[in-house]
Amino acid sequence: MNVLLMLISYLIGSINFAYLVSKFKGINIQDLGSGNPGSSNVLRTMGKKYAIFVLFGDVVKGFIPVIIGLNYEYSLILGFFAVIGHCFPIYYRFKGGKGVATYLGVYLAFIFYHPAGFRLDIPYFEILSVFFILLFYFGLMKIFRISAVASLTTVVLTGATVIYSVDDMFTIMYQIFIIILIFYQHLENIQRLFKGEENKF
Repeated sequence: MNVLLMLISYLIGSINFAYLVSKFKGINIQDLGSGNPGSSNVLRTMGKKYAIFVLFGDVVKGFIPVIIGLNYEYSLILGFFAVIGHCFPIYYRFKGGKGVATYLGVYLAFIFYHPAGFRLDIPYFEILSVFFILLFYFGLMKIFRISAVASLTTVVLTGATVIYSVDDMFTIMYQIFIIILIFYQHLENIQRLFKGEENKF
């Protein structure tokens, strides 16, 4: 495996757009709302415009490493290193976000470009997949109004698609690891959900 590409992917993932946006506004995202440096907290505390920018940036930094490694046998794993970078960024004392948007960027790159990607004989399957993910996520948000529920359910759905689509056990194990990592990052949210205390939008 190419260790240099893994390191580059991790460093790309470590770029945190929530931190950058809050710094631009002269504040610290860790002092706002839940303190989590992610798009959901930015939405709650700074509004839709900034949240969209952060969400887009977090998705792209998961997308890019997979594209960089297209000719690399384990290109999908490079995206997973970007997720690890987002969760534990070296630039911010390893205190990062929860990894969902960056992971979805990896998934989108998988759908569009991965040579072993999931394919059905359906016209415009890749585009339809994106719309389905968005519809699924925002549908859950509309019903439950809880970001953690929509995020974790979407991660499980997309993760199951990846596991179903590849035969390489090493990639499957990394996929399972990333799902566990994202659930771990949401541990406090899950505990609040069981107590009925999770914040709603």
